[in-house]
Amino acid sequence: MNNYSYKIHYVYESLSLLNVLVEPAPYFKPHMDKSAVDYDIIPGPREKKFVELLQRIEDDAREEFAQDIDDIKSYYALEDKISYSFASMLLLHDSVCPAMNDIPENISIKDYQKYIKDIPEESYNKYFYQLIRRAGKNASDNDDAEYTGICDIIDAIYEMDIADSDKLKLQQLYIHRSEHIPKLLTIISRAAKVLKRYEKKLEEFGKDTIDYAKKDAADEPYVDYVMKKMGYSSSGFNSSNDCYITLSYLNCMKVSLSFKGDDIKTTRPLAQIGAIYSDSLTYDKIMIRRKSITQDKALTILKLLSDKSKLEILQLTRDEAYYGAQLANKIGLTTATISHHTSALFEQSLLQIEKVDSKIFYKQNQETIKSLIKYLEDTLLK
Repeated sequence: MNNYSYKIHYVYESLSLLNVLVEPAPYFKPHMDKSAVDYDIIPGPREKKFVELLQRIEDDAREEFAQDIDDIKSYYALEDKISYSFASMLLLHDSVCPAMNDIPENISIKDYQKYIKDIPEESYNKYFYQLIRRAGKNASDNDDAEYTGICDIIDAIYEMDIADSDKLKLQQLYIHRSEHIPKLLTIISRAAKVLKRYEKKLEEFGKDTIDYAKKDAADEPYVDYVMKKMGYSSSGFNSSNDCYITLSYLNCMKVSLSFKGDDIKTTRPLAQIGAIYSDSLTYDKIMIRRKSITQDKALTILKLLSDKSKLEILQLTRDEAYYGAQLANKIGLTTATISHHTSALFEQSLLQIEKVDSKIFYKQNQETIKSLIKYLEDTLLK
């Protein structure tokens, strides 16, 4: 069953808005203009109106936070070497973090504040440690050690492949988290208020996107529809699997698909699609470009392959498919960490999904790897 929602997820979108504010201004208009050139797209009237709306939201947010930009930047790394912002780490905001398993995707800011406040300190430290271990790891990391104490967190921070100044910053944010988490939640609440002013207009675009997605998917399980658009065969899901489809407004060209669990009968497929998609800016146009190896995509893939655990997953799945728990046992990682790695590899088409009996298996996608090798040969050798 396909469960569509165009409602704004304020925690996710507010963090996305803060991400924009640390970029040079203006961000949205130049970014989308460049995307149109990169993807060979001629934006239609609807797309232009949506980008104009996003730019107005950015302008309002910059005015709202004119005196707070330095504070906001303090919750981000100085170099783009990690997969999470410091803000996301402090708030444990990560889809594969166990802390997120039991809360709804569209949780309100107020309820999220209460949720973070009520997490026991020992559990918070454990989850925070797991995020540190997954963020900005260098290729020498080869295990998924269990959290035993605060010293583990400090050690994990200093093992991260980021600048020393960022290591010190993150350490201070963690040590003084009782001060920074309420401050950060206040900032996020203010960002949500900016978005709230545009809720009606954003969700009008969202309804159009959902209508477009419903029309294209027809009666097909949405997880199969997205996988086919991403170049994979059918996942083997059927109408008995609830697939939750949500919209990404600020990250408006996003297409992501994730699975929580290994059992195909009980796992919950989660799809997130960008709100800008429509008949004039189709998935097919984005996917054609997405599957081609560009300089940006090559750099993204090479960065993924510099992580030893991700490389091991690709090596293991070269000749044989494995499901998450099997990979966890073979590599010595937790299933949560395996889920993080497989999601990142699947996102870049380095893994494909296969249904074997009742399990979700992952297999190396050799076509992408061959395309990467050819790109490197053409770029570096010829």
